[in-house]
Amino acid sequence: MQQLPAKDQAVFRSIVKFYETKQYKKGVKAADSILKKHPDHGETLCMKGLTLSYLDKKEEAYELVRKGLRHDIRSHVCWHVFGLLYRQDRDYVEAIKCYAQALKIDSENLQILRDISLLQIHRRDFTGYAETRRKLLQTKPSNRLNWIGYAISEHLCRQYEFAWTCLDNYEKTFKDEDLLPYDKSELILYKAQIMEEGGKFEESLECLKQHEKTTVDKLNLQEAKGRLCMFLERHSEAAEIYRRLLDKNPEHHTYVLAYMANQPQFHRFWPALPKPAVVQPREQLNGEKLEEAAVPATISSFPQTVHPEGMPIWGWLHPSHAPRTSKRVSVGRKLHKQRCEMYQPLVPLTEEEEEAVCKFFDDLQADHPKSDSLKQLVLNFISGDRFKSRLDAYMRPQMRKGVPSLFRAMKPLYFQEGKPKLVEELLLQYNKYLNEEVSWFGPEVGKSVEPGFVPDEEPPSSLLFTRMVTADHYDFLGETSKALEFANSAIEHTPTLVEIYACKARIYRHAGNLEESAKWYEEVRSMDLADRYLNTQCVRALLRLDDTQGGMEKALLFSKEPDSVEAANLHDMQCMWYESHVGRSYVRQKKYGRALKKFGETFKHFGDIAEDQFDFHNYCLRKTTLKAYVGMLRMQEKLYSHKFFRRAAKDAIKIYVELFDMKARGEAVTKGDAAGEGNEDDMSAADKKKLKHKLKREADKKKEKVDPKAAATTTGKPKKVDEDPEGEKLLEKDPMEEANKLLKTLVLYCTSDIATHCQTYEVASRQGKLLHCLQAVLKLFELSGKNNLHYKLVAPLAHFCFVADLESKDMNPAVREVILSEIAPVFGETSAFASVAALRTAASKVVDQVEQRLKSTPEMPVIEAMYSMKCLKHAGKNVKDLLEKEWQPTGSFALKECEKMLSYLSAEFGKDSAALDRFKKRCQDIFPLLVVKS
Repeated sequence: MQQLPAKDQAVFRSIVKFYETKQYKKGVKAADSILKKHPDHGETLCMKGLTLSYLDKKEEAYELVRKGLRHDIRSHVCWHVFGLLYRQDRDYVEAIKCYAQALKIDSENLQILRDISLLQIHRRDFTGYAETRRKLLQTKPSNRLNWIGYAISEHLCRQYEFAWTCLDNYEKTFKDEDLLPYDKSELILYKAQIMEEGGKFEESLECLKQHEKTTVDKLNLQEAKGRLCMFLERHSEAAEIYRRLLDKNPEHHTYVLAYMANQPQFHRFWPALPKPAVVQPREQLNGEKLEEAAVPATISSFPQTVHPEGMPIWGWLHPSHAPRTSKRVSVGRKLHKQRCEMYQPLVPLTEEEEEAVCKFFDDLQADHPKSDSLKQLVLNFISGDRFKSRLDAYMRPQMRKGVPSLFRAMKPLYFQEGKPKLVEELLLQYNKYLNEEVSWFGPEVGKSVEPGFVPDEEPPSSLLFTRMVTADHYDFLGETSKALEFANSAIEHTPTLVEIYACKARIYRHAGNLEESAKWYEEVRSMDLADRYLNTQCVRALLRLDDTQGGMEKALLFSKEPDSVEAANLHDMQCMWYESHVGRSYVRQKKYGRALKKFGETFKHFGDIAEDQFDFHNYCLRKTTLKAYVGMLRMQEKLYSHKFFRRAAKDAIKIYVELFDMKARGEAVTKGDAAGEGNEDDMSAADKKKLKHKLKREADKKKEKVDPKAAATTTGKPKKVDEDPEGEKLLEKDPMEEANKLLKTLVLYCTSDIATHCQTYEVASRQGKLLHCLQAVLKLFELSGKNNLHYKLVAPLAHFCFVADLESKDMNPAVREVILSEIAPVFGETSAFASVAALRTAASKVVDQVEQRLKSTPEMPVIEAMYSMKCLKHAGKNVKDLLEKEWQPTGSFALKECEKMLSYLSAEFGKDSAALDRFKKRCQDIFPLLVVKS
């Protein structure tokens, strides 16, 4: 290790100080003053390189650090600086290697230990993180953060007892020192959380009760106590706690439902939640699958704050116990997807139970007469006249007040049998009596009007909102003409109400007339220019029409740069819904390069979110926000399962598959291909020279046409110029390679999503990767509840059995043996198939069942029929005759599924085919305003 004279050592320390205070130019100047005297001093060379890296001189920085390391390879400072340089570039693997090398030289250096611990937790190396935290604690036990950090590390390793014991020791060590009340409270709640996750519910509850007075976060404390009492089957105590919470917030649905779940008389249809399963320490799992605890179906009505197996907030994948696909429910003429977190009881209630539920809610309502939630929730548990009477009592005041969200609050009731009809009866009654000379809602359910009765007159707004809700009702049932009739009458009644115009725009959208819908959304937007929500609805309507420029202009009205020619500001705000809609619009326009650019922006957002957690590893320890920190880490572990990422990844993979197919058909993918330029490697020297000059001329023209508005922002700063606005560079990449990158992420984070494995099969089958195809088929079989007739499984299964080259002479015999053995359970076989012929014989029986079901079930959902047709096609069956002569779908339709089927029939049989015309007529019977693109 090279030593500097005392004077130069002081200068060296100033370099470190300049670096820490971000005075990089002064740091470089100080480093140069040392290097004039000691040009080979390794640590100074490294510090100069690190400082230069912040002045956008990366190459020079790496060169200086490597040079310094060569001169002083035994210096922990040089290795530490090299690690910091790699960390800047997010190359965490190399950074950890450098830190590890530095620790070999100075094993007790606190700064290096802290830095390597940050990288370990960032990369989720929990075992290494725990070991580093243990060393930090041993090296400096007087530091509070070292105790907390070690407790968190053991908690993340699922060594629960070590974690709470560490917190106990922390309390004993620093009991004489004054901690802030919040810090004490957070430590208590965090300790109780660790005990709860470790299955020590009794100890966790005792810990909370013991420190109840010193806990600042009273709400979190009461929620935890109520939850633990329910897990311990102390229902009376849990009910008492939830009742107190309910008294604080009578509109909180979870408090009401949890209070109800702790009433023993309701356990037959609304049981209390059981204890969650304890997750074993990571090293004890050895790759084994965790056992899933048996939970009642009603758990879907509770969030994850009440039970780990509860439903997450919007966007995250549902837990494993939830239905794999949304249940389709026929409501009127339409088919709707039912979300699984509906407040539906486990079994139908008896008359006595319904009466008991009514009394339960009446008692609560007496204490909280202003609560709308109590009036609304009871409707999920009752039926018949009792339901109609309570719904009547709920709707009248809402109509009177003019609550625009009334129909949205009632929508879950439409998925329960018989209730839509009762809702319609009430709405028609209201419309009838509100149109009388003395406007009123009519007699209450079960009551008659005595002769000479003069009702209190309702305000005119009651009729207006009744018509609007009735329009929404008929729209949901698929009765478009009736819905428009009530919407128009409401507009005629009060032409200035924004909500009714929005209702009319929705009706046109649900009916398939996107142009008319966009027109009315524009009308809505112009009525209230300050409403961001209405502006957003207008943007979405324009993007559905593929008017990307108009949509962007409207979206930018609420940005900092409304006159911008690009949506850069929307990208900075991570506006992912916009990127998704624009990307899908470009796909419909077959502008695949632009679409990939938009989806790439979404991927970048998720990368930024993942990197942003780095700043919190130290911050949360210092601020003692321990529960929030652990929650953030767990959210980051499932980050790439969020709906926005899944949606962008799936759309991008579809594009890559289409590009692969286009290349296979010999179609042009890029503009260069379309112009006949082809591959440069196949060109002559003269052609290459021509191409070079042509590209240069095009580049010069683009420079001349640069819009002056695009040259600078409103702040005067220069804007980044997009050198590839059409995404041509993305189209030049290998589509299968790019698709595989995305699939790898989806399989890792979204393995419980059926669409992940459908797309895995699509990509793997095009690459001839039969084992990957087999893996996807087996996973689809598992996710479909081991039903080999599931509509998502039949098409890939038929393709694998009949289209894939399973008899190839080039195939390794071991691969064929694995295929014949592993796929046998899909067809109900207990032993491996003897040959590919035997496999195809078994597959033919499944295909025959699919064909029979398609012919004999005209009410089958359209989307299931489409996948069945794909299955029959792969098996070599004649689907065209079936479509043109036999298949006549009946029952309820979903607009989105009809559009998919129309697109499939057009691509498969041509735009002039009889099958397409036949189905198009059927769609227009259900959706008379539907505009089918030619």
